Amino acid sequence: RGTTNVLPFHPAILLFLKRARLDPIRYFNGIKVDRQLVTALAERWGKDTHCFNFREGEVTITLKDVAILTHLPIDDKPVCASDHPPEDHDGMPGWVHFIHSVLGVKVPVKGSVDATDRLPPMRKHQVSITWLTKYFRDRYETHPLTEESPEDEKERYARVYLIGMIGGVFFSKKSSNLLSCGWLRIILGSWEEMGEFSWASACLAYIYHNLCNASLKSVREVGGTMFIVQFWAWEHMPWIAPVQRPDRDRPIDHPLRGEAYGTRWLGHTTCDNLAQHKLVEYRRRF
Repeated sequence: RGTTNVLPFHPAILLFLKRARLDPIRYFNGIKVDRQLVTALAERWGKDTHCFNFREGEVTITLKDVAILTHLPIDDKPVCASDHPPEDHDGMPGWVHFIHSVLGVKVPVKGSVDATDRLPPMRKHQVSITWLTKYFRDRYETHPLTEESPEDEKERYARVYLIGMIGGVFFSKKSSNLLSCGWLRIILGSWEEMGEFSWASACLAYIYHNLCNASLKSVREVGGTMFIVQFWAWEHMPWIAPVQRPDRDRPIDHPLRGEAYGTRWLGHTTCDNLAQHKLVEYRRRF
């Protein structure tokens, strides 16, 4: 689901991602998560202790784990923003005007002449990632982004790319479709201010939040960055991890050394020694 809600990464936007210290996220789109593994882990999660309760004892995912696996920053400010809407402007609701002023697109709201769908792209304090991504995907299919494109066009592409990656991959809800408008204050703001946030800390907090929800019997699906949980489990429990292919299969620009360690699991594994993705087998091993 994440792939369809994210514009393809383009090297022309890398400079903007580096200014925000978010350039490592470009490696983590479209990762297939073993839902049986995540379910088995969630069943072992203690929402009071924030630990997995295995037969051998308690263990948890730490900030160091997230930082090593993703290479996202752990210092500076916590990631937080208010979803209180800006003031209306030129007859447009506050958030609609805010998006229009930065991205140059007017997002339809309920009751507007542009809202042809039953559920409009702008709903209260949330915006449809799918709608925004499709709008700009269609636009860039007609006028592709290149290294020679104007800087403001590269910047606009980078912001829409981040909307998809942050709202649809790293901090996704169960639908991976709706993004709280509070995120827009960060993503559509200053690149340097975006780089002052502790993104790894936010990932860890969101992982804890989603594991706590998933541990409840009434919850049937888990959201959030479960691919980090999967990578963590493979690193710490190699007997359930895929068999890795030799390093010679890795591309020349592979970022493993000194970068996001979790990328060593991307597209370079075989599943010969997995527990056949069976929930009952994972339960037995945990």
